[in-house]
Amino acid sequence: MQTRTLRIVNPRGLHAEACARIVNIAKRCRCRLSLVRNGRRVSALNIVAVMMLTASIGVTVRIEAEGPDEGVAIREIAALFHDGLGERR
Repeated sequence: MQTRTLRIVNPRGLHAEACARIVNIAKRCRCRLSLVRNGRRVSALNIVAVMMLTASIGVTVRIEAEGPDEGVAIREIAALFHDGLGERR
């Protein structure tokens, strides 16, 4: 299992469009991918559960991946967070 803690840098936080980007990455990966905030773990495949984390700018979220391509999954999710969840222009 690989984990990484990431800070949300986009002003709108984990809103629907950002969550959809996370789910799209999770769908492509052959590993179990979860997000954890304040001890609450949700599947990255479930857009409603990811949105219910209600994470805003400045909040940290731990990404957990376990499976054949866990390294790739962690890198792709980390890159997405680094890019402001797709909102940096």
